[in-house]
Amino acid sequence: MGMKLAALALIVAPVAGFAQNYDEPRNATVPASGATLLRVDARAGQLRITGRTDLTEVRVRGTARASTRSLLADIKVEAVREGKEIHVRAVLPEHRDCCDWDDEALLDLVIETPASLALDVDDTSGDMTIESVAAKTRIEDTSGDIRVRDAGGDVWISDTSGGIDVRGVKGSVDVDEDSSGEIEVYDVTGSVHVGRDSSGSIDVSRVGGDFVVEHDGSGSIDYDGVKGKVDIPRKDHYHRRDR
Repeated sequence: MGMKLAALALIVAPVAGFAQNYDEPRNATVPASGATLLRVDARAGQLRITGRTDLTEVRVRGTARASTRSLLADIKVEAVREGKEIHVRAVLPEHRDCCDWDDEALLDLVIETPASLALDVDDTSGDMTIESVAAKTRIEDTSGDIRVRDAGGDVWISDTSGGIDVRGVKGSVDVDEDSSGEIEVYDVTGSVHVGRDSSGSIDVSRVGGDFVVEHDGSGSIDYDGVKGKVDIPRKDHYHRRDR
């Protein structure tokens, strides 16, 4: 019950700075028996994806928000199955085609999926939460905070701006690139790899494998509880945390 209330709170919460004049639901359901992958193109808006062991379908519950009624009518959610893949896509009007620059349109999405499906998520803006999934997760995000909880497979992330907070992964975590924002990774059974971090601190704790940072521009690196090797840039503001 608590999880469902949290999901509803997510889709009704207003976005800071957004003129919320009009809103409507955008829902879809796709059978998932035999599927192996869920692809999500979320675009602008908040996103929550929750894995459930009792589902055999993907359920999409969304709220379209716009500053005008005409924009609201152009916001859609597409949910289809192609072979063993399920595709969920937010369709939003492009400013260059339809709108004044002070007009806004977004689609908040709450997606419940069978926990066994692997995830491939592409998001442009808005905060994201992914929780209780059992397979591999790939995330490519432009802006907004990323929060991952209780993942049962490897997690790969590429992020332009916004914080990254990953906790409870049965597998490895690879932050391929992060331009700005803090990176926090805790309780990982495998290794933690950061390819390129331009700015923002990195905090890693309780890692079953290695901890490797290839390139770091600015910001501190703190770590503890790493069972494997540690390979990070040698600078005086990077250090092992004593407990």
